[in-house]
Amino acid sequence: MTEKTAKKAKVTLRSLAAELGIAPATVMRALNNHPNVTQGVRRKVVTLAMKRNYQLPEHHAKHVAIVVSSSNLEGYTCQILNALSDELNSRGIGFEIILGSNINSLHEHSCSGVISTIWESGLEKFWPTEHSLPLVVLNAVPNFREGIYQVCSDEKQGINMAMEYLVSKGKRKIALISTPLKKNQAACERVEAFHSFCRGHQLTECFHEEHTVDNSLEKIAGTVISRHPEAVFVACETYGFAMLHYLHEAGIDIPGEMSLISLEMSPYSAFSSPPLTTICQNFQMLAFRAVETLMQRIRKQACKQQITVPYIFKERKSV
Repeated sequence: MTEKTAKKAKVTLRSLAAELGIAPATVMRALNNHPNVTQGVRRKVVTLAMKRNYQLPEHHAKHVAIVVSSSNLEGYTCQILNALSDELNSRGIGFEIILGSNINSLHEHSCSGVISTIWESGLEKFWPTEHSLPLVVLNAVPNFREGIYQVCSDEKQGINMAMEYLVSKGKRKIALISTPLKKNQAACERVEAFHSFCRGHQLTECFHEEHTVDNSLEKIAGTVISRHPEAVFVACETYGFAMLHYLHEAGIDIPGEMSLISLEMSPYSAFSSPPLTTICQNFQMLAFRAVETLMQRIRKQACKQQITVPYIFKERKSV
């Protein structure tokens, strides 16, 4: 079959199978990620299907998988899962949750695409050689060359928004507390934006503390108390409450003696004492964009490879 003829003819499972010299059932298994299809055959089928712009029937796009890093569904993971659940349910799309440690079980399920909430890098490297399903990553590393698209919060915008607010309140000595930076693109971008902002505004007394196995939040609190910044910026949804606790225990008045701003943990941030001023990832928009992008990928429609979503600022009483 010539290239010109292939473009004109209707592309079907049978036509793809004939062009590859394999059975139509094998083509279907390859496109549905069946474990009995070898990696080499799967790659050939997927490559040709994309080249011929083959589109699976609509009913194949009614079930997707959401991959999470662990079974500890709290903080960020809890909030993004709630938003994804609402968005998928509103579209009548079924879904199942799969642990990243058990990601190979995807071969045993029938789904048309995957949304990953795993923020650690690595998935974008092995996915193309192991799976043929469309993948959209949330706040993680993409792989545009292999068709892995990204939806993420605008970390630079969020950090700058929070820092500009603190500076407008007269704060010039600011401590940033981050999650572990290893394999975490979002955390690295937050820290980079923080340092860039400090350099640009000549905030020479600002400093960064990274939460690691050897640098616990309690230890970081001790460092913060000893260095006594004017404001503490906690760049994590769940760390803010722990830091508030440690500062209270040390007898530090928030916000009279030290201001505190963190990432939003809805709905709890509004009910701490004092209520936390936060920047909030727009989880509803992240979910909408991720699901929309995945559906476009499943249907072989044109879509943006990368979408950034701005943070939302919520002013309360901790600054």
